[in-house]
Amino acid sequence: MLKETLNRFLIINGVQAALVVQENGEIIESMKSGIALDNDLQNVIATIMLDSQVTAKHFGDALLSMVFVEYTDYFLILGPLMEEFFLVIIAKNTANIGQITYEMKKNQDSIVAQL
Repeated sequence: MLKETLNRFLIINGVQAALVVQENGEIIESMKSGIALDNDLQNVIATIMLDSQVTAKHFGDALLSMVFVEYTDYFLILGPLMEEFFLVIIAKNTANIGQITYEMKKNQDSIVAQL
């Protein structure tokens, strides 16, 4: 069922992967198209999550609502689901960021219920 929910993101033009990840970088579930999910990518995602949490402490323990990281051809959006789980979307830079973030928020409760 979780795979079905994650697959909803892959129908968005330009989305390459949708992942549920623990804060240590371990991939709990993923759906991907045209991108490799290897240990290096897991380490990068874990680093982004940890750095974001450290940064939040500098803002008075502000709650993390979303992280956006842009590269030349791709971007990564990370959003918290619950205590130690995050939804990560990897997309081409031509994808519609607004549509992706809308779908992330719309499907958050459904994904949490499936964890």
